[in-house]
Amino acid sequence: MKAPSHKVVVAGGAIGRFGRFVDRSLVDIAAPVVRDALAAVGISATDVQAAFVGNAFGGVIVNQESILAQVLLSPAGIMRVPMHTIKNACSSGSDAVHLAYNAIAYGQYDCVLALGAEKLTHVDKTRAFTALASATDHPALGEGRSVFMDVNAGRARSYMEKYGAQVRHFAKTAVKNRKHGSLNDRAAERAELTVEAVLADKVIVAPLTRAMCGGVVDGAACAILVSEEFAVLYGLCSTSVLAASAIVSGVPEGDPAGNATHRAALAAYAASGIDPRDIHVAEVHDPSAPQEFFDVEDLMLCGRGEAIRLVEDGDTSLGGRIPVNTSGGLTSRGHPVGATGVAQVLEIHEQLTGRAGSRQVEGAKVGLAQMAGGLLGKDSAIATVHLLSV
Repeated sequence: MKAPSHKVVVAGGAIGRFGRFVDRSLVDIAAPVVRDALAAVGISATDVQAAFVGNAFGGVIVNQESILAQVLLSPAGIMRVPMHTIKNACSSGSDAVHLAYNAIAYGQYDCVLALGAEKLTHVDKTRAFTALASATDHPALGEGRSVFMDVNAGRARSYMEKYGAQVRHFAKTAVKNRKHGSLNDRAAERAELTVEAVLADKVIVAPLTRAMCGGVVDGAACAILVSEEFAVLYGLCSTSVLAASAIVSGVPEGDPAGNATHRAALAAYAASGIDPRDIHVAEVHDPSAPQEFFDVEDLMLCGRGEAIRLVEDGDTSLGGRIPVNTSGGLTSRGHPVGATGVAQVLEIHEQLTGRAGSRQVEGAKVGLAQMAGGLLGKDSAIATVHLLSV
């Protein structure tokens, strides 16, 4: 692949409140966030030259399979320009950011919008499970069950057997992320929990309890990416640099080189020259608390089996050596599937530009956002890694 010819700048954006909004339409959820993103950056709708919209389940949930980008963006005044709807399961939003990055990095446009939006709640509660089942080649497990939790639980049990992790370690991670989420006014779950409360909650699939798992929520996040020249011309400040954007697809039978997340991380580090030891803050894909352990190890933020020690020592908490999921992560901030990847990138952007408020990681200069989407055999169907710096 050719090296990028232009520096890509994250000019800013907006994240809406994540939550359960049964009575709100997807347009009602997304359009205000798009307007807020434009206002936060200080540009108009007519400055946007192209747009990429990540949404995984619009077809199943809201019966809008086609022209979704146009439907969601036109209320904010974005029209006439090229628009693309991206459907890649949990990585839909992060894939939209990746495509926006490429459009600027290779000189096609100077100002591109990346929107992630999802509405999962519905009066018919079976729709969410039907939608989630479409993001894997695994057979469905029956009404009211998601194969994703079974897979996550199986991975957790294997990790416990191999490295000696205990259920309380997963509970401590859930508690850590609830603490972070309590500081995030856009998080779906803001009530803090104790380890005892997490362990005593309803068991979904052993060892996972309900408090260790992300729930069904709605939400939207919108990022504005621009070229360095555009940022200078418009006098944009409080910007960060999107130093690398890597995306890979999964290998159904598994890959000796590592899973999709690990391979995406290798590609991002190689493209940027950033070393895993340079990372100050990270947002990772944690649909359940144990997944955070697997992610930080796949991303080489620590060695295999060492995530247990990171949690025990408080290294992944605010104030620790490498805070992870300062937003609250999927288990606390929530996981409106198409929106999550964009929200992650904006959380890292806010951290690096010193605008994370009570969640601020002091001195953060380099950050990472990782998403993994769907299940393809033994691997994620797709994984993305974005590296940001200031």
